[in-house]
Amino acid sequence: YRNRCEPQHRTLRIEIFVCLSEDLLFDDEFSVLMRTGTGMMKSIYICVVMFVLAVSVTACDYNSFDEVDPSDEHAPLPNLQIGTLRERCLSGSVELSDEMVLSGYVTSSDRANNFYRTLMIEDNTGAAEILVGLYDLHNLYPVGAQLVVKCGGLAAELDDGLLRIGLADRLTSYTVTYMESRVVVDQHLFLSGVQVDPNPLKTTIDRLQSERIGRLVRIENLQLDPVADTTWALPVALTGEEEPRSAAIKFREVSGEDSVYVYTSGYASFAGDAVPCVPVSITGILLYGKIDGREVYQLKMRDEQDVQ
Repeated sequence: YRNRCEPQHRTLRIEIFVCLSEDLLFDDEFSVLMRTGTGMMKSIYICVVMFVLAVSVTACDYNSFDEVDPSDEHAPLPNLQIGTLRERCLSGSVELSDEMVLSGYVTSSDRANNFYRTLMIEDNTGAAEILVGLYDLHNLYPVGAQLVVKCGGLAAELDDGLLRIGLADRLTSYTVTYMESRVVVDQHLFLSGVQVDPNPLKTTIDRLQSERIGRLVRIENLQLDPVADTTWALPVALTGEEEPRSAAIKFREVSGEDSVYVYTSGYASFAGDAVPCVPVSITGILLYGKIDGREVYQLKMRDEQDVQ
């Protein structure tokens, strides 16, 4: 990538030529007039080379990046489908070998801060969460970019039905952990250069199933339940506390009793926006987990454009 820590050199050369007549006078600070024994010279030709400026930029900031190169010539060829890896994790966590390479299209974005240091990718067999551990990932891996994952040194597990891929953590009780270092991330994640516009899977609540957890889905004709004036979450401006509060808002289908929850982080840029009281269509990453002691399906929107 062009935004890695590589020196950049720029050189600027300026030459200024000044022609002075005998009527032009300088003060003592600029003593450039030349006199002879018989008087002032009628003309003076001065060639001034002002400066040559060389700037070398070598600073590194691993959480601040320029525009990413759309492809990486070192990207390996995929040989593993996400759905196949998911099946291998049904009986427990799996450490991945060097020859394993999978790929998927990015479906999440942390631009609105509802996703945090992770990427969601999917292929036509399933979806996975990549525990990258860096900030502003939307600048590096935009929505629709094909991401290639070199799996050597990584591990995978199912957490509430969601396939999670990250570093193999042998030091704690957590099997999968964040990569966090840009050096480590660059050893495992590559852009193929292929870019698509990912279409969410249109579905209904009664058709949600565990195999679709992690996928980008769209459910239409959803109604806030119960209908009330509320916001997606509670940012600091609304809580009056030091920390915001995340929230899970219940929706049901207009034509039925099935329900789904929409989870929003209190840090999301749209957390304080009002939830529509009219029927809407919602796009989001499908998740599964406990709310008030019940196991329920949840949607996690990427930004405010995911509700229409």
